[in-house]
Amino acid sequence: MTTEDERIEYIFQDFAKVSGALLVKSLKRTRSFAEAVDDYCRLEAEFVARMGDSEFGVLETRRRIAEDIIRLTESKHPPFQTCRDAWNARVLLGFTDIDIECRMTWFFAECCRYDENPEEGLAVLLPLIAELERGLEEARATQSDTDFHEYHLEPLRKLRDVLLAQRRGEQIPGKRTRRIDEEDQTP
Repeated sequence: MTTEDERIEYIFQDFAKVSGALLVKSLKRTRSFAEAVDDYCRLEAEFVARMGDSEFGVLETRRRIAEDIIRLTESKHPPFQTCRDAWNARVLLGFTDIDIECRMTWFFAECCRYDENPEEGLAVLLPLIAELERGLEEARATQSDTDFHEYHLEPLRKLRDVLLAQRRGEQIPGKRTRRIDEEDQTP
C-alpha cells in the first residue's frame, strides 16, 4: 500500500519524463510556440487531474508547466506581450525557491533584451541581483559557501549590463534582437 506522498512522487516522476520529452520536442525549429503551448495545456490538464485533491501537486504541476513555457518564450521568440503574459502567470504561482526564481527571471529578462525592452527586464532583474548580493555578503560574513550566489550572480549581472547598455541606446555586438531579425528578413 502506498501513501499519498508516494503516489504524488510517482506522478511527479512520470510528469518529469513526459514534460522533458515535450520540452525537447517543443524546442525543435519545426514546432511553433503556439503548438508547444497547446501541448503543454493538454499535459497540464492531464497531470492536474492525476494529482486529485493534492493542492501541492496541482500547484507544482502548474509551476513546472509555466517554467517550461517561460523557457520556450526565450527560445521561440513569440510577441513580447506573450512573454510578459507567461512571466506574469509564473509570478502569480510563486517560486518554489530562489534557484528557480533566478532561472525564470533570467529567461524573462533575456526576452526583454531580445525585444529591446530594457526597463522591464531591469525591473525584475535588479531586485533579484540585490537579493543575491545581500546573500553573498551574508555568506561571506559567516564564512559559508558562496557558490550558489556567485553561480547565479555572474550571468544575471552580465544580462543586467546588456540591458543597461540597451537603455543607453548602445548596440550589443553579437546579440540578436527582434528588430535585427526582422530587418534581416526584409528584402
